[in-house]
Amino acid sequence: LNWLISFGVINYHNNFVSMIGEFLFKLTEPVLAPLRRWLPSLGRVDISPFVLILGIYFVRQVLYRLVMRILAIGA
Repeated sequence: LNWLISFGVINYHNNFVSMIGEFLFKLTEPVLAPLRRWLPSLGRVDISPFVLILGIYFVRQVLYRLVMRILAIGA
């Protein structure tokens, strides 16, 4: 949503968009705030959600491979 607002695709002054934006901000801020401290500032574009998604994907792949190895050893 931040990218859509930054690039002028949607208007944050719309009440519905504002309500959704506030809800998403309150929902994701506890997870994204620590990432923002470590990431460089790119102006109005926030890449912390993208980094979080990549991190989740990486952890998922590592856990999947670990489980598959454990199952292969136990069989």
